[in-house]
Amino acid sequence: MAASVTAEKANQIIDDQTLAEDDLIAELEKEEIPSYIREARLQSLKQQTHEFQELRKLSFGEYTLIPDEKSFLDLTTSTSVENCIVHFFHPDFRRCAIVDSHFEILCKKYFKTKFAKLNVEKSNFLITKLKIQMLPAILCFKKSLVVDRIIGFEELGNTDDFPLVILERRLARSGVIQLPEGEDPSKKSIFGAKKTIRERDNDSSEEDD
Repeated sequence: MAASVTAEKANQIIDDQTLAEDDLIAELEKEEIPSYIREARLQSLKQQTHEFQELRKLSFGEYTLIPDEKSFLDLTTSTSVENCIVHFFHPDFRRCAIVDSHFEILCKKYFKTKFAKLNVEKSNFLITKLKIQMLPAILCFKKSLVVDRIIGFEELGNTDDFPLVILERRLARSGVIQLPEGEDPSKKSIFGAKKTIRERDNDSSEEDD
């Protein structure tokens, strides 16, 4: 999976591609790099800019409300949307509001993943089809397929005040987001031994207790 990028960084590249190219050229000039590699890097930046432009048209970088079931199907089956996370919510459920507050942050941190929500009161067919019986229900889609689901808060510490990082790492295990390298516990070591994401999650839960 490609490295994660924030909505702020993506918008900077989209809004000022010339500046982004200048920054890349300045970075490449720090070392003796063959011209063909420089050209390849610049071409890659141009392709990335185009990709970000297309994603912004689909409101990536925003936590959006899906108006109806047809729009849900359009979103989750779109070939332009590789990674998508949908929160099935009820407007009167306090725990759904907690998920909303976290997703408002995560959608800006992980620009290449689409974060959206769908009111269960307007999605009776999908609720039955997807066998959703408890809320909040978070479904993770990858290339139009449901690859994971998080139901309730049991996997998040079974508490309303779980830290954002717990949800973030849980979503990363689904492959729909990629943690920044400096924040990925699977790439950190303690006394030479790597800890798994699950082990790090457990550590964080114990620290919060």
